[in-house]
Amino acid sequence: MTLVSTVAPLAAYAVGFQTIVYIALPARLRTTWAPMVTGTIGAVLTVLAGLIFGFDTIGLGAADASMVVAWAVATFTLTSMVGWLMLIRPKLRGQLADPRLAALSHWQAVRQIALRIPVMTALIEEAFFRGVLHAALMALYPPSVALWGGAALFGLWHIGPGLDQAQRTGRTTFAGAAHVALTVFATTVAGAGLVWLRMETGSIWAPVAVHAGINMTMAVFARLAARTEVSEHSLQPVDL
Repeated sequence: MTLVSTVAPLAAYAVGFQTIVYIALPARLRTTWAPMVTGTIGAVLTVLAGLIFGFDTIGLGAADASMVVAWAVATFTLTSMVGWLMLIRPKLRGQLADPRLAALSHWQAVRQIALRIPVMTALIEEAFFRGVLHAALMALYPPSVALWGGAALFGLWHIGPGLDQAQRTGRTTFAGAAHVALTVFATTVAGAGLVWLRMETGSIWAPVAVHAGINMTMAVFARLAARTEVSEHSLQPVDL
């Protein structure tokens, strides 16, 4: 087996597997079980690739700790500024709010933000997409094609979560399709940035820090936004 021979099955996994899981699972189970299923399979694929091709080859070698911390701090600072600006502006707050996070208890939210997001999402997705898949694409294509090809696959990976959020927020068919398209576009652009960072630093660890920083911080603000929306609506006067 070579890295080149793994491109097709890895691409098929990236394009379809998570979408199938999200569609197959009942809505009430998706928040917990969809990431567990896709993350577990992704972790298994990553470990197998590391054992076959070498962990350094797929970007899981040692990294400069100070560089990783610097990227994490910068990401947290910038994302917090964006989240705060969206939170204090009602029109943007509605776009930010995620009722799935608002429905969680305090401890469920802590586990979601402090454990599931950095481990099951950021770490495993970076290990697969910027690790295994990127190494496979680089073995077959020029760097620019590998960058945008990996970014596009990362965007398509988010069809399932986009569909789920559209359904949970009660969007119409057209608005839901637009939301999914915007989700795919945004994550493709983000994926390109993460691939670039992986290529610049030589490992997945800075992308892991950035990915975790964005997702964890925005999850906090998305929960705050959703709870604020509910609170404000409950305080509105009722016509008698």
